[in-house]
Amino acid sequence: MIGLGKWTGDIETSIISGNAIVEITDKNGEYDFSVTVPSLKKLPNFRVYDIKENGNQLSGKAEIDLMGKMKVDVCVEIHGDTFTGYIKVPFFGKIEIKNGRKIG
Repeated sequence: MIGLGKWTGDIETSIISGNAIVEITDKNGEYDFSVTVPSLKKLPNFRVYDIKENGNQLSGKAEIDLMGKMKVDVCVEIHGDTFTGYIKVPFFGKIEIKNGRKIG
C-alpha cells in the first residue's frame, strides 16, 4: 500500500479555501481515509470507495452528503513526501490540490 500516513494540501475555490488534512490508513487490506479541514467547523458526511493503486497513483471515488449525495472523483500522485492531486466535482470541474506534503 502506498501513501499511508498523514498528508496536507491546499484547496482554493469560491466555496472553500484552506488546507485539508488527510490520514490514509490500512484497514484490513483496504484504504481508509480520515479528512479534516481546520477552516471548517463541520465537514459533510462522506465515504471514499473504489480506490485503485497504479504505481505511485491512488484514484477513487467519494460520495459526499452535500446537496444530496454528490459523487466526486479523487486522484493523487505521490512523489516521496509530496503529492499532486485533484478532486473532480460534477458541475464545478477539477479542483487542484496544491502544495501537497506529508506531515506525519
